Amino acid sequence: MDNDKRKELLEKFANRTLTPKELDEFWMMIKSGAHQELLDEDIDLEPLNVREVPVDIDESLSNIKNSLSSQIAQKKHPLKLIYKITAAVAAIVLLVGGFKGHQYFNYIQDTKTFITVNVAVGKMQKLILADSSVVTVSSGSTFSYPKAFTKTERRVFLTNGKALFEVKKDPSKPFSVESGDLQTTALGTSFTVQYNESYQWEKVSLYTGKVVIKPRNKASKQAPVFLTPGKAYEYNYGSGNMSRFDVVVNDPIGKPELLFEHTSLNEALFRISSYYKIRIDFNPKTTLSFTVNGDFSNQTVDETLKNLAFIHQLKFKKTDSLNYRLMKK
Repeated sequence: MDNDKRKELLEKFANRTLTPKELDEFWMMIKSGAHQELLDEDIDLEPLNVREVPVDIDESLSNIKNSLSSQIAQKKHPLKLIYKITAAVAAIVLLVGGFKGHQYFNYIQDTKTFITVNVAVGKMQKLILADSSVVTVSSGSTFSYPKAFTKTERRVFLTNGKALFEVKKDPSKPFSVESGDLQTTALGTSFTVQYNESYQWEKVSLYTGKVVIKPRNKASKQAPVFLTPGKAYEYNYGSGNMSRFDVVVNDPIGKPELLFEHTSLNEALFRISSYYKIRIDFNPKTTLSFTVNGDFSNQTVDETLKNLAFIHQLKFKKTDSLNYRLMKK
């Protein structure tokens, strides 16, 4: 590349008129240092190494270029000064490009790095995600989330148990909770997701906003389910049904985890099983019509199951420390 071509590239870079092909040629020239012989070394410029590069790098580059360009009118050789200004800005761009590249690499790694939370029995853990959404994970639950969300979606995973989601609104990035067979997606809302892997039972209850529930299996022909506040969707062994509830009365914030208010016995047993990380064997068909009322939070699991068995005239048996059985008398 001759000096005339180099001068042309420098002038076009200064004027921002480079074509994509010329831009590639320009960076090749800068990286090789071939532009140095064009610069007039006796022209005094404000040293660039005293300038700090702020967080907003793109704006910083523009400010630096405008600041240096304002000196052109005061010099005797403006064209040569443009060369030097252009080369200086180009050097900063290369430095910043490396910095941005490092940032981007770290960001990509964070989107692939998942944090898994296992909540101990009787405890509860509140998490603040990268987008400022808040997740309250209940006793006995397992929840996973990435250190950083991708630019197109926010996806988290409830492997077992229950979690309350208070989602930060962002229409450009839907927030999805994957649990068992279901995917619950919201833009900005509050809802709970419950999932018990042992019984293939899931339940989504919506308090504010709007969510759509779809099967995780893309090949499934199951139609999406849309929830509005006060509606819940329960899914068990491939079958789902909708129900209504009082948003105010059943608001989960601050309420005991094992408080049941006109709750079906089956759901209560699913929740107790997740809460204590135990297995309860029972026949859901024989307990389908039973309901539960009361706060069982201050009881042991043995006391809870004995009381439930007594109320509904069932037999209670403890087979070992993690396995129980409820059956008809």
